[in-house]
Amino acid sequence: MKTFAVAVVCAAALALVPVAMAKAPAGVPHSGSYSAARKILLKGGWKPVHQPDPGFKCPPGDERCEGRPETVDCAGTVLGNCIFRWKRKGVVVDVMTAGETDPQINGVRCKKGCR
Repeated sequence: MKTFAVAVVCAAALALVPVAMAKAPAGVPHSGSYSAARKILLKGGWKPVHQPDPGFKCPPGDERCEGRPETVDCAGTVLGNCIFRWKRKGVVVDVMTAGETDPQINGVRCKKGCR
C-alpha cells in the first residue's frame, strides 16, 4: 500500500510540472545550466529583480547566488535548490534550480503578468 501511495504522489507531482512550465513566457529557458540560462535571459531583455529586503543573504563564497542579485532564496540542503526572479515588460518569473556546483533548471513559475 505504501508503494502505491508514493507512486500516486509522484505521478501527481509530475503532472503539475508541465502546467507550471507552460505558463512561463517564450524565451525563458526551462532546462539546462542556470549560468547559460542567465546569459540568455539578459540577452532577451529580462532584468534581475532586486528584492528590497529579500530576507536571504548569500553566504560568502556560495557560487550559486554570489553576484546574482536576482536570487530570492537558496537552500542549504543536499539538493542545493535556489529560486531566481526575473522581469520583463510587466512579466515576472521565477527560475528554480537544483545543484550546488552547477545549478540546473528544474522549473519555471510565472509570478505575475503571464497569459
